[in-house]
Amino acid sequence: MKKIFIIVVFITALGFDLFSQTYKVSGLVSDYNIGEPLIGVNIVYGQGKGTVTDINGVFNLNLPNGEYDLQISYIGFISQTKHVVVGNKDIFLNVELKTLTLNEVQVIGDIAKTRETPIAFSNITPAKIEEQLASQDIPMILNSTPGVYATQSGGGDGDARINIRGFSQRNVAVMLDGIPVNDMENGWVYWSNWFGLDAVMRGTQVQRGLGMSKLAIPSVGGTINITTKGIDAKKGVSIKQEVGNSGFLRTTLGMTTGRLDNGWGVTFAGSYKRGDGWVDQTWTEGWFYFLRVDKEIGKHVISLTAMGAPQKHGQRSYKKHIATFDREYAEKVGMRPGFIDTLDSYGLPIDMGLKYNPNWGYLSRAYITDTDTVRPNAVATSTANNYYHKPLFSLKDFWNVNDRLYVSNVAYLSIGSGGGRSFSPTPQVDTATNQQNLQSKYNSNMNIPYGFNTNKESSGIMRNAVNNHFWLGLLSTFDYKISDALSLSGGIDLRTYRGEHYREIDDLFGGNFYKDQGNKNESDTIKKYEGDRIGYNNDALVRWAGLFTQLKYQNGNLTTFINLTASFSGYKRIDYFLPKTLKVGDTTLQIAYGQEVEYQGVVYDHKNPGLKTNETDWKYIGGFTVKGGLNYNLNEKMNVFMNLGYLSKAPRFQNVFDRQNKEFLEIRNEKVKAVELGYSYLLSRMTLNANAYYTIWENRPSDRRVSFPDPNNPDIRYTANINKMNALHKGIELEFAYRVLNNLTFEALLSLGDWKWTSKDSALIYNDDGELIGRKPFNAKGLYVGDAAQFQNRESLRWEIIRGLYVSGSYTWFGKNYSEFNPLELDPDENPWAFDDEGNPRQSWRIPNYFTLDFHAGYSWNINKVGFQLRASVLNALDNVFITDAQNNDPYLFNASSFDANSAGVFMGLGRRFNISLKLRL
Repeated sequence: MKKIFIIVVFITALGFDLFSQTYKVSGLVSDYNIGEPLIGVNIVYGQGKGTVTDINGVFNLNLPNGEYDLQISYIGFISQTKHVVVGNKDIFLNVELKTLTLNEVQVIGDIAKTRETPIAFSNITPAKIEEQLASQDIPMILNSTPGVYATQSGGGDGDARINIRGFSQRNVAVMLDGIPVNDMENGWVYWSNWFGLDAVMRGTQVQRGLGMSKLAIPSVGGTINITTKGIDAKKGVSIKQEVGNSGFLRTTLGMTTGRLDNGWGVTFAGSYKRGDGWVDQTWTEGWFYFLRVDKEIGKHVISLTAMGAPQKHGQRSYKKHIATFDREYAEKVGMRPGFIDTLDSYGLPIDMGLKYNPNWGYLSRAYITDTDTVRPNAVATSTANNYYHKPLFSLKDFWNVNDRLYVSNVAYLSIGSGGGRSFSPTPQVDTATNQQNLQSKYNSNMNIPYGFNTNKESSGIMRNAVNNHFWLGLLSTFDYKISDALSLSGGIDLRTYRGEHYREIDDLFGGNFYKDQGNKNESDTIKKYEGDRIGYNNDALVRWAGLFTQLKYQNGNLTTFINLTASFSGYKRIDYFLPKTLKVGDTTLQIAYGQEVEYQGVVYDHKNPGLKTNETDWKYIGGFTVKGGLNYNLNEKMNVFMNLGYLSKAPRFQNVFDRQNKEFLEIRNEKVKAVELGYSYLLSRMTLNANAYYTIWENRPSDRRVSFPDPNNPDIRYTANINKMNALHKGIELEFAYRVLNNLTFEALLSLGDWKWTSKDSALIYNDDGELIGRKPFNAKGLYVGDAAQFQNRESLRWEIIRGLYVSGSYTWFGKNYSEFNPLELDPDENPWAFDDEGNPRQSWRIPNYFTLDFHAGYSWNINKVGFQLRASVLNALDNVFITDAQNNDPYLFNASSFDANSAGVFMGLGRRFNISLKLRL
């Protein structure tokens, strides 16, 4: 009887144990369109039981065996129901929510999707930006993605630049809500114009290689897609205050209504920042405004957006010898002590510290001598700063015609105004301060103390290089679903642009007038005053017309696409300083800017009516792109993809016309051939992405003009492009993420590039009559491409200690980084010293490898429905000393021809910085 009782008790206990045992049901909830994890998604089952997703978009439930219907809902998105059967094992769900309304991400955003789009890409979530950006320029956080090398250049706020796979940002397309923002003349992106975007970012995606965009854009190295919040965003109001080193302060206000009952939605953000800058005299001040109004009207969503970031900031424009900043480090990386002593003996600044900026000096508008050490009312005056405002307005119509056809039309307008301020000529160094001797130049202009300049003619001035523009564009796109598996999209991309470029006198620096010796087209006796234009004065006109179409097939595990684009670029140059023509009877007069010409007793000048401005004819150049790709999902965990493409790209404006309004000789398109392979492995706790790329770049344009004399008339010179400058970029990239625990995540990346010049040739230059007028030999074959790190490694760890409290750290390492150089200088005839004894070109100086260690922490909590977020970041926590940018054989430095640390001009990396923020959310 006792045995039977024991058996009954054991069976009963076992039954209770089996009944009470639970299993984990977890998942990742993300935005279907951009892949962004969604925070705060409701996961509900039974009678109101459930949870919400965390900052990584992950949810966790512990459920006993049985069947459950999980209701997954989030404001602005279509709810889903997932039926799960819990049966003695854990379950992981990958849930993708679609928005309630059509938006630009779906139609024109060209956002890549996991296990579908056959390209290499990485998503930067708003949560990650919130935690780690710490008021840096946007490109700096992109160093957390493979193949990217971003630096702060001289250290000025907004002066960041980015390379992807060894291609500068001239060849990286930047898209903002589907609108291209690369400069229409040179392809550059000025990040100071986009301060504040982090306040309204919905998502950021870096696509490497030719990318997924349907447009004919310069995505050779990659594409950066930035999308902003709109009607689908969660309702709320927020205010954020940031405090950082060097007097940095930033206040940000944000508000979004979400989707209102009447179909309206409004998103607004504003921000103000100021600071002294980590580098000396790189002060900054700027505003940001963003307003987006959405309205649903039947099957249409109308969206009106206005944004801008008026700002001004000090800059460090000139690279310097390494020893200028840190002598000990300079000797450590290869500068010879004797050479440093020579620089010191010539009075050049040595060991000034990493914050040293040569682009400023002390100035007192009171009379003092050059030797005065006490300067009454002397003010630190920057001689290199930037000021600009580039508002962007857009009107969009997204039309859901029916279940198969979507149409979008986007009209946008960009009006840029501003430029850069500098001193001319560059002042001598004041040996007392090792800064620019502005006082000496001011005294000279004021005719003190010697009395030789009785007319007070300015020999040195502060000048502005003004670059205004007017840019109007229209982007019309359709997407038609031919069948369940096949869809066709296409459209037109129209743009017109006018850039206005001139120098003007900003400050006569104590003098009464200035004579423009640099303008050879006018008399050097003409007096110029503040506000007058000097040096150059021209307009650049660009027209762009693009057609594009894409066919996409998606069925089961297979997704494939082919994309075709055609583009026509039109260029025209107008120069207001070149002589104008005036027809007087049968005689044509040439009248330069500011000059007077007397003819038959009548005086004519450049203001006479009837004058014809010196301008070129329109030059039209075609281009095209062919690319395609295929993704195949091997199973629920693994997929493979490949893509390939050919791009023929019109040259930049500066490679079409010279400064005399003459068309370049040898105008040819850049050509890019690319192929890429990739593999992904996805588990509930682990993700692995691997890809390899092979890109050939032909006819890389030279940044410097090359001119040749006419063999029949040496007074005539021709400017020509040097073609056949080719390079090969190849490499592999790895991304890995592992959720060690539910609250502990480890991420890593590795990028190994091998980018080399493949050119060894002689460019033959012919004039319009077919005569050979010049030969330009060059040999850069086998040299590594400079200006970006070819090796990259990063590891990061994020630990959420308790709900809302996190700490994270990241280690980022860069290597195999060669200093920038001009391959055209490797001319065996003109520069034999650039080759070794065997006739091989000398490799540019290799920048020492370096790493940074960053830490971030934060805590979020709620009080009476008010959310609080306290965050702190420490960047370069170890205060490491390193070089980020270098110019091989910098021509502006002393003895710059040794291909080593002695001749390299450098920008040093920024030291330890911090940022603390408090955000309130209603």
